[in-house]
Amino acid sequence: MMLNRPRTLGAIAGLFSGALLLAGCGQPASTPAAPTLGAVNTPATAAGIAAGDSNPQQADESVSKATGETARESSGAGSGHQSITECAASDFAVDLTVQPNRPGVLLMAVTNKSKQDCHVNGWADIAPVDMSGKAHTEVPVQKVEIPGGPTEVTLNPGETAFAGVLVERGDKADPNTVVATGFSVSVPGVDGPVNANIVGIDGTSTENGGLYAEFPLKSMKAGTLQPTTQGVTVF
Repeated sequence: MMLNRPRTLGAIAGLFSGALLLAGCGQPASTPAAPTLGAVNTPATAAGIAAGDSNPQQADESVSKATGETARESSGAGSGHQSITECAASDFAVDLTVQPNRPGVLLMAVTNKSKQDCHVNGWADIAPVDMSGKAHTEVPVQKVEIPGGPTEVTLNPGETAFAGVLVERGDKADPNTVVATGFSVSVPGVDGPVNANIVGIDGTSTENGGLYAEFPLKSMKAGTLQPTTQGVTVF
């Protein structure tokens, strides 16, 4: 995207006690359109089948049963825990949108950008990062059941799941305060993190270089992923 003219985004500065978001140069991006709302099978060894089994049909039935049980265990069906998905980290896009008049509150949107269905359940792991992309692992992140407990969400291509994030602000002069310039998000059941795109209240974002974000923080809270935005930012 070509940046035609410099622009100071003064409206964004000071959202988090004057220190969280600072404007960068670049033409503002269009306000993102509202997203459409919407197990890995592991190899199993059949119990009781020894080498040289003389009953192939029985062996096949045992393998099928064992494989099915393993798949159900991996998917987390009915367990309320994080599920395994066939999708990779590269199949997701994550946006963190600043909420107007809600200091420290971000709306997380996890979108399936692949061509297959993806399943998520529970909490996304979020960590603040510095300018080099290194995670500040010392910052505590509390997982809370807001707006409720883990919910199995099937994301068709292009669909989005939502969660709320609350940042406890700190003072830069406080040695216990970490200054982050972004966030790394790991979707539940998926190996590898996704660099989150931070979106300002006017639609500008870090993804296209139109926004520079800075978060002095001490701790964070993250809610569960849900199929709609209802109640997810009620901290």
